[in-house]
Amino acid sequence: MGMRLCLELIATSIQQLHDLEQIALLPIPSSTEIDAKTESRTLNLEDAFNVLRASLIELEVHQQSIAGELDRYRELFDFAPDGYFVTNAHGDITEANRAATLMFGSHPIGQNLENFVYPSYKEQFKRLLGQLQRGQNIKSLDFRMQFPTGQPFDASFTIISIRMPIDGRVTGMRWWIQDITQRKQEVEKLQHSHQRLEIRVAEMNAKLNLMDRQIRVEREEQRRISRNLTRNEAKLRAMMQHSSDIVNILDIDTTIHYCSPALFKTLGYMPEEIIGKKYVKFIHPEDLPVFQNFLAQSVDTLSVSTPIVMRYQHMNGNWIYLESVCCNLLQDANVQGLVINSRDITERKRTESALQESELRLAAIASSMPATLYRLAISSDGTISIPFISDGLIDLVGVLPKYATSTPYQLLDLIHPEDVDQFKALIKAGFDKLATFRHEFRIITIAGEVKWVQNITRYYLTDNGAVFADGVCIDISERGEAESSLQRTNELLRAVIKAVPVAIDIVSPDGKVLLWNAAAENLFAWNNSITFNHSLPNISESQSLELQSAILDTLAGKPLEGFEMAMQLRDSSWINVSISTVLVHDPHGKIIGVLRIIDELEASPAADTDDPQRIQLGKSPNLSIVRSGTEAIANFSLSVANTLLEQYRVGQRNFAGLNLRGAYFVKADLQKADLSGAALNGSNCSHANFQSANLRGADLRGADLHDANLQYADLRGADLRGADLREANITEAIFDDSNLLGALISNVSSG
Repeated sequence: MGMRLCLELIATSIQQLHDLEQIALLPIPSSTEIDAKTESRTLNLEDAFNVLRASLIELEVHQQSIAGELDRYRELFDFAPDGYFVTNAHGDITEANRAATLMFGSHPIGQNLENFVYPSYKEQFKRLLGQLQRGQNIKSLDFRMQFPTGQPFDASFTIISIRMPIDGRVTGMRWWIQDITQRKQEVEKLQHSHQRLEIRVAEMNAKLNLMDRQIRVEREEQRRISRNLTRNEAKLRAMMQHSSDIVNILDIDTTIHYCSPALFKTLGYMPEEIIGKKYVKFIHPEDLPVFQNFLAQSVDTLSVSTPIVMRYQHMNGNWIYLESVCCNLLQDANVQGLVINSRDITERKRTESALQESELRLAAIASSMPATLYRLAISSDGTISIPFISDGLIDLVGVLPKYATSTPYQLLDLIHPEDVDQFKALIKAGFDKLATFRHEFRIITIAGEVKWVQNITRYYLTDNGAVFADGVCIDISERGEAESSLQRTNELLRAVIKAVPVAIDIVSPDGKVLLWNAAAENLFAWNNSITFNHSLPNISESQSLELQSAILDTLAGKPLEGFEMAMQLRDSSWINVSISTVLVHDPHGKIIGVLRIIDELEASPAADTDDPQRIQLGKSPNLSIVRSGTEAIANFSLSVANTLLEQYRVGQRNFAGLNLRGAYFVKADLQKADLSGAALNGSNCSHANFQSANLRGADLRGADLHDANLQYADLRGADLRGADLREANITEAIFDDSNLLGALISNVSSG
């Protein structure tokens, strides 16, 4: 403000001087005028001089004030904490404060600023100086500078260009410099910290995401459990209420300070009745030493103690078994006591006693059984041991059980040499596959007697990862001898069948030849190697239908006896034969086929005709005369269905592999029927009942199963392409993944 006032006074004085100059330039008047005006001007000049002198005095005062202010500003300039200096347009330092002098050395004035720029930044500084000289407005920037010692430091500049007021040309620059080395280091540290923090945050986010996924999975699991528990909510709530543990808080001298309400359910006392009493008062006298030892261990450790079982007196005088654990919380300010959790295990103790008695009874039963019970165990190195074997081993082979448990591999010497390898393979497969195996083999007793035994073994994995096998070995020597005798009889029968002059064959239920004797080879001119395990070759349609009918009749318990018919030979000629049939069973009573006895009759004039209907000598009681074309197929389908249903009504259930194409089974009841591998393609089975039936591998292409009951049916491997399953009940039916591809499905009931 003082500077501005001084300038105003100078401007006023200059204006007064201009006024005096204008007066001096006026024309000289006459002497009279001069005299008159001289006096007036003299007065004006004196006034002006007085004013001018007063202004000069005031100006001096203000100049002194300005000088004082300049000294203060110079002091502020010199002692400012940041460096301030002035350069000309070429970068030569003309003025510098003390902070700048400390940065650039003791004599920076007159030196070029470039001398203090770090060498690698000098080219950049020259470009900057050129831009400033050209008048570009650069307010601030950061540069790498160096102290006179050569040590670099980072500096931040604020630049103000000094311009000529007339043309704006840059004549110099004012520079404000700050040493930002420490600040930059702090910023770098902050950036590194920020980067580490970002990495940490990213890691935490990853962990949080993982925890979130785990929480979602756990929540979904909790929802699933909650849905399952909701159905039995009332029951579970009651179970939780009745299975609560008793919680007691004791002082060091066993004084009870707190007891949970579960005490009433277990021991009959109300909690307030026992608070303040000694805990040992309710313990059985015989269990007091156990409790004292338990209490001493609990006081010495801060962890949860091992459980102990003690008897506590019920309010009615009975003794209740409680399993207890103790946690030392004497140092916990919120508890300040010994926390004992107790659970009623009276029933468990009774169960354990009953289990021990049961084990004793089972051991007695096992000792008295005619069979040999045993358990096998396998170690991690593959060694097999026998932890248990019953006394039945004595009667079976004459060896004591303790001998078997001590030397288990010696028992292999008692197995017949021809059966040892198979026995070892089954043992290995059992431990590998953890399945149940049933097999028969021979053993040689200590006395040298050979016995047949049946061994049934179940291999399983326990919860702790151990593998065991529990088995029973039964003496079946009598049955083995009977089977051997039956086998010899069958071999003799086969030899007789091959030797008799009558044609005999055995045909399976699905039409395949199981036996074809020499007389049949001579009669039909078909070799046994061609016919065995195959359907009869080159058989005509009418013969196929008659053969199927004969098989079904025999399976239904109506064998043929002396049934006369015409059969076509390999050379397409026809012969008249008499056929009798009988069922053939395996040693277990299962039907394996139909035996046919075919006796050639004398030639008939009708045999020369080519019409199969004219040479038909007889007719099956269950089969109409077969015609060719659609009518024949329809009659056959209806006849086959009626015959099969008749057999089903008398108890037959095995129809596996039969040719039932186009059969009419509308509303038929075929529960639990075995139709595995049967050809049912094109058959009408609408509204039929196939509940629990075996249709595994059956050909059901194009079959009408509309409204059929297939509940629990086994349809694995069945061909259902084009089958109509609309409105069918397939609840709990067993399918393969691709079973229903190509089937017509609409409103299917699947439970």
